[in-house]
Amino acid sequence: MLSLSFLTSCAWNSKDVSKWFKADKEVDDSQLSQIGIDQQEVDKFSVQEVTPAPVTTNPPKTLIKSSKPEVKPIIKAKVDAKGKKKESSAPVIKSIYPEDYPAELKELDQKTKSTWEQFRPYLNKDEKIMLDVDYMGMTVGKVVVGYRGLKMMGDKPVHHFQAFFKSAPFYSAIYEIDDQLDTFVDSESFTSKRYNLIQKESSQNVNEVQLYDRELLKTSAYQKAVKNKEESSKKWEGPIPHWYIDPLSVLWLLRGMPLRNGEVYTIPVVNKAKVLVVTATVEKREEIKIKSGKVSTIRVQASSQYTGRTLKSGDMTLWFSDDQERRLLKMQAKIKLGSIYAEFTDGK
Repeated sequence: MLSLSFLTSCAWNSKDVSKWFKADKEVDDSQLSQIGIDQQEVDKFSVQEVTPAPVTTNPPKTLIKSSKPEVKPIIKAKVDAKGKKKESSAPVIKSIYPEDYPAELKELDQKTKSTWEQFRPYLNKDEKIMLDVDYMGMTVGKVVVGYRGLKMMGDKPVHHFQAFFKSAPFYSAIYEIDDQLDTFVDSESFTSKRYNLIQKESSQNVNEVQLYDRELLKTSAYQKAVKNKEESSKKWEGPIPHWYIDPLSVLWLLRGMPLRNGEVYTIPVVNKAKVLVVTATVEKREEIKIKSGKVSTIRVQASSQYTGRTLKSGDMTLWFSDDQERRLLKMQAKIKLGSIYAEFTDGK
């Protein structure tokens, strides 16, 4: 088993993996219409390539304009004794929340706004972090996550994050995996706008798009899949919190937190119209050994639950580099048959 693990670990090198990130490759918006999204949403959530201004590593402290939900004054006309209308001097405050908005999500917003107030992004254009995925002593695949810079969605700049997961050459003979994720996050509020997933695997092909409308506080998710030669289409809709993130971009949200020992962050992660509440606890600083050697790290324990019920296998441990870059160096997740690990091997 050890010799097999060694051989599979050597099957890739950083040059091979770098080919996955093509610098001149533009964002493909055709997936939106192919999956059945109406034209109004296609227009609203399409992404355009731009030449952005340099991203600073020390953004102003006013990343979030206010910790309170936005309110809009409504001036109601009053009638005087002669029947003439006059404006009221006291505006009526209207909540941003729809009338039928869930009370539990309002309560969740009160817990999570402090998380976003502490967030200070560290973003490195064209960053690539490469990790080997190990299970039962063998390297079964490789994950690469990266930041692709700023794009435009309508008239607003969005951050583009990307991830790839590919099975190792030997493992592909058993089950081949070739997945790609692209997410787009509002640069001002750091809340998600769009999530794209393309899965090409031995037993299934999945095409999935999730759209997040923060103005209306709702999400729509679309999926077309071919599994065991059978085609299916699904759609999910539901309300979202005022503060939230998608399953991939949560990595960059955590990297931008202070990560002081003992701190706890509440982070709503929205996936297929379900709200997964992640509680991230900064446990301690520790030195660990990974494939590239000994490193100083910050260990974060992330436990999760869906609103209203616990997710049994939702615990995960992450180790970030104890420096300004906060790279993901190691990750451990519990699954039904033991644990699966991902360890940093290369990056820039």
